[in-house]
Amino acid sequence: MIFDLRTYIIVGIFMIICISLMIFNFVIIYYGQGRDTPSVSKIKKLKAILCWESVLMFGAGPSHEKVLLKKLSNVADLVAYSDTLKRLKNNSPETYRDYIHNKYSTFQKLADIYSRKHSIERACYADFVSNFPEVAGMNKQMLDTLISYIYGSGVHCRVNVLRALCSIGSVSGVANALQVISDSSLFIHDQILTNELLNFKGDKEILGDRLWDEGRHWNDNVTVSVVQFITSVSDYYGETFMPVLQNSSTSTEVRAAIIRYYGEHIYEPARPVLIDFIINSTDVNLAIEAASALALYPAPDTIAALKGALSSSDWHVRYNASNTLVRLKPKTQLLEILQGESNYAREIVDYMLEQHVNPFSKAMKRVKLREWIKHRIA
Repeated sequence: MIFDLRTYIIVGIFMIICISLMIFNFVIIYYGQGRDTPSVSKIKKLKAILCWESVLMFGAGPSHEKVLLKKLSNVADLVAYSDTLKRLKNNSPETYRDYIHNKYSTFQKLADIYSRKHSIERACYADFVSNFPEVAGMNKQMLDTLISYIYGSGVHCRVNVLRALCSIGSVSGVANALQVISDSSLFIHDQILTNELLNFKGDKEILGDRLWDEGRHWNDNVTVSVVQFITSVSDYYGETFMPVLQNSSTSTEVRAAIIRYYGEHIYEPARPVLIDFIINSTDVNLAIEAASALALYPAPDTIAALKGALSSSDWHVRYNASNTLVRLKPKTQLLEILQGESNYAREIVDYMLEQHVNPFSKAMKRVKLREWIKHRIA
């Protein structure tokens, strides 16, 4: 009996704990709703402040500035203010421009306030500037303040700062930010970095020239991003990149990015260099990239080098070389490979030709290989 009573007590306590946890979760969910979005009352309050300021644009400025600095130093209020500002920008562009022009000093003071806050809060203000780049204009003090956010920051803050500078369209601002990122050995994935640079609102070719001129000694991650950015915006770097590519002291990552440039933009003097990477390079990564880039450079020595690469011990070299050969469609050479003695070459070309067969033609797949090769590359 005593045992049964203890069992009931334990089960009862367990049920009470479960019910308490459920109630606690319901309370948290209820009060947590809408925390990530500005409340209606908060938007209305900030909208009233904004409209009042817009009407009294050149009157009683300091008092309004004090209200804004106090309110907007809180991230939640800054989010609500952003929503309000967006509505003003969409509904009344002229009023928005006048309002922003009158508030440059306020936004600068606000940037200074956020510079003393945590990395996440700095990221929020940088995001605000990226959405409303007009608040910064080309004010050097604002640009320098944003760049200072990078020090001791997380990757989210670094990306938002770069996004803000690209939205503003400041060449010097972006260059200085990348200098800080490189000097401080801070990491941003090269593809993310490239994507942010591609959103630059100014002249991208001018930006590319500035970044390449100043970034010779930046770390490899940033330099690769710059090369990838230039690859997307300019076809005039063939001659400029060549000495860097041929310099053996240049890192593999940067040389590989430059080879990909030549795979996007034809520069005929690059062809023998790319061929040499396949035949003589001791770095297999460069051979892999060169085998792909040569698709833009059809010539007898190109075909010969690619055929030789089919016997490489590295699968990726064989894969890229066979893919390029099939794209170039040298009919006689492909038939020779398929009839040759190299198992490596036969198998990879066989595989690649399968990949290039029309996937909608089932009958084509049933035909013997040599018969449909003639059909495919004729």
